[in-house]
Amino acid sequence: MMPEKMNFVKISAVAALSFLLLALLPFFGYIEMPLNEIFGESAAASIFWNIRVPRTLGAFVCGSTLALCGMVFQSMFKNDLATPYTLGVSSGAAMGAVTAIKFFSGLAFILPVTQIFSFLCAFLTVVFIYTAGRLKKRFDTGFLLLAGVAVNFICSGLILFIQYIASGSESAMMIHWMMGSLDFTGFSTVLKIVPAFVVMLFVSLFFHRELDLMRIDSDIATTRGVNMNTVGNILLFTVSLAVAVVVSQVGPVGFIGMMAPHIAGRLVGRKHIPLAFASLFIGGCILMLSDAVSRTVIAPSEIPVGVVTALVGGPFFLFILIKSK
Repeated sequence: MMPEKMNFVKISAVAALSFLLLALLPFFGYIEMPLNEIFGESAAASIFWNIRVPRTLGAFVCGSTLALCGMVFQSMFKNDLATPYTLGVSSGAAMGAVTAIKFFSGLAFILPVTQIFSFLCAFLTVVFIYTAGRLKKRFDTGFLLLAGVAVNFICSGLILFIQYIASGSESAMMIHWMMGSLDFTGFSTVLKIVPAFVVMLFVSLFFHRELDLMRIDSDIATTRGVNMNTVGNILLFTVSLAVAVVVSQVGPVGFIGMMAPHIAGRLVGRKHIPLAFASLFIGGCILMLSDAVSRTVIAPSEIPVGVVTALVGGPFFLFILIKSK
């Protein structure tokens, strides 16, 4: 069978698994959901359609978006250990969230201040990294990585300071947010993340040739006509904004953007059109399954989904590190 047809079969299989999980996982939880009770005006129907379905769909959209972001960054930096949070966007979002919890929690009844502040601070982080990158005469991935490390250090220091002066209840809220959670109700949060997913999918497919060449070598990409400054900055800004949108809504859920593209690359190779589709479906599956575990393993209580992804992603990270040359 031709490689293209084989990749189509593999992607179709992963897509089928995604849709199967989307259909089945809303039925799993502390409260049983018989099929005959999910239609109508019952309490079970309300829980199913207003909580479990949006939550499962949200997990898929978030996981897919983070997977696409991770795929782009891994190709840009030519490093399978790169993640959507490499440049410090999640640290900026976390700083915004803890700032809102400490100083503006009184406005929570009027506005979603935690989401607003986390997005604004993540956006400012993006602007800072983008501006710093523009100071260089050429697109320099090494400089961007070091700038991201610096941003992480600065934000981590500010977060620790705010936690130090916060009360016990405020600190608990901060820690819960920074662990990542999908405990939202209704489709409003999902609709806020969908545009980021659509933009990331479009960018990944539109720049597939450039990403193929960047994955090999930046100099080769330049000789083949790729404007590294323009393309690199577009990808940097788009990925960082998409990550800011996701993190502002669900917190810094880690390792999805590292695991999914790596698994997809083993499955369909490194050409970015099949890689993008395989990555988004695998990322969605990973986060849907992680969320199902987080809300069922100690039901009726929940484990933050970020804890589950970290427990899976940590050993996976070590595996890649050992296998890498």
